[in-house]
Amino acid sequence: MLRTVALISLLSFSSYSTAHNHQHDGHQHSTHQHASHNSASLQVSNAKIRAFLPAAKSTAGYLTLDNKTKKPITIVKAKIEGLGRVEIHEHIHSNGMMKMQPVKNLVVPANGQVEFKPGGYHLMAFEPKVKLKVGETRNLTLYFSDGEKVENKIKVVSLKDAFSSESHHHH
Repeated sequence: MLRTVALISLLSFSSYSTAHNHQHDGHQHSTHQHASHNSASLQVSNAKIRAFLPAAKSTAGYLTLDNKTKKPITIVKAKIEGLGRVEIHEHIHSNGMMKMQPVKNLVVPANGQVEFKPGGYHLMAFEPKVKLKVGETRNLTLYFSDGEKVENKIKVVSLKDAFSSESHHHH
């Protein structure tokens, strides 16, 4: 039943997100096959996570999330296949210093976008159960306050690739 609910709630994707995980893995579907039962449209693009550096206890993930609905949506949780814990974080300026803090709820405005990028919102991943290998893709699941969830693919990239491609994705 959860897989059926997940399939119904899958929304259109782009970039690395054309494949999804429901009753079968390993092949791709076109982006127009899935729509939410409430006509919502959520687009995930440029989803990537850096491979763990040697001896590192965490790594960061980035993506762009477009909300094409007429109401705000709120992300409350994220999971990545093979990782024990994934948190949504943000960088903030506090007393003249940059610091990072977890975010429990992140609102994506109606007809708006949130970009997860270095120096802003990002995913922090911890406790790898299986080593992340550059070039592979993993399943990413985003959970929302209304009970919906979206499954997507996230590509594992090197530290160098994570930052060198940032300049090509500004909106």
